[in-house]
Amino acid sequence: MTSKSNKLRAQKALLRKPKKRSNVVVTEKIGFVDYKDVNLLQRFMSDRSKLRARRMNGNSVQLQRDIATAVKNAREMALLPYTKRVSATRAPRERGEYGSDDRDRDRDRGPRRPRRDDSSSGGSSSRTSAPTAQTVEVSPNITAEISTDASTQGATS
Repeated sequence: MTSKSNKLRAQKALLRKPKKRSNVVVTEKIGFVDYKDVNLLQRFMSDRSKLRARRMNGNSVQLQRDIATAVKNAREMALLPYTKRVSATRAPRERGEYGSDDRDRDRDRGPRRPRRDDSSSGGSSSRTSAPTAQTVEVSPNITAEISTDASTQGATS
């Protein structure tokens, strides 16, 4: 269910030809792309030192492949940087509803509940005491220590 104006706009968009970008290498009559020609390679890179797409540069497939190889070689030889930091142009990130300090959200939750294994919980549990240990003499020179848990003793008896 598209409107009449949207249909007309879509038909006009199909009739438009995209403008073909001129190829820098062909217009300047450069024979081949050399990894040592840093000024030429920087034309094909963004401000963050990323390689621009082929449709942005107007390169052919083979030329874009040659440029990518040359940029990789130049980066390996430390003629071009891998990345550049551009921090001033970015907008600040969105924070939580409390602004930049999300610690205030914990105040709205109220006090924490005690843990189940916390001994200061005040509730009665089946674990009333710590495990106890008995020393039993097996033979004149061998003794064994047997530990028993209070909760298992109550369950067995």
